Amino acid sequence: MSNSSFPEIRSQNVYETGSNIRDLLDLDLGAYGVVTFRPSDLNPELLKDIEVVVAKRLTRQEDIRALMAMVGNKDAEPQWTATLKALTNSEAVLLPGRAEAEGKLRRFKLYPRLTQHVRHKTKYFDLQLEPGAEFVFTDHGRALGPPARSLKQFVFLLGSMPATCLGDHARRGDFSRWIGDVFHDHRLASDVRKIEQQHCLGYLDDIRESIASLIQERYSFLPDVAL
Repeated sequence: MSNSSFPEIRSQNVYETGSNIRDLLDLDLGAYGVVTFRPSDLNPELLKDIEVVVAKRLTRQEDIRALMAMVGNKDAEPQWTATLKALTNSEAVLLPGRAEAEGKLRRFKLYPRLTQHVRHKTKYFDLQLEPGAEFVFTDHGRALGPPARSLKQFVFLLGSMPATCLGDHARRGDFSRWIGDVFHDHRLASDVRKIEQQHCLGYLDDIRESIASLIQERYSFLPDVAL
């Protein structure tokens, strides 16, 4: 956090299980705000001292279980999983433990933001994907080179792949599907799909530069828009 009310902590210790979180934070002060997209990776000592949790959509089961463990609830996993996975961009939940939650996982609507958000390249372009979500370039079922574990790696590898490989992926719509399914950036996926279609119709021979330019322009400090 950069607000003066919440001291900014730039340390991996909030994620390291073996570290002493109390050497880094004065948890008795109760004046910290923690933002993460993977609560299961946070230091267990820190998790035990968090009093209020507002969560948006979560799909990883380990993250859902981490939130359940924070409130000592082990029997409602199916309900929590269904609720957290079904949240829309304008919804969030308040975890039990606060009076406002009334002992339940309380789902609520978010007000529209009042200030414009900036989509930072380092946050999205360099985001490392979990195993199984990476893009694998193939030629007749054989993997070519290492998998792309981020959009940055994808753009880098795109430039070194043979045209036949890229053409096969384009005909199947693999690039646009991966971007939409993994990053949920449906605007970018739609634009990439148009390039794939242009290639299939014979209007575009080499798609690597067109796709790379789209991705780089999308994640170079652009104002946030609805996906």
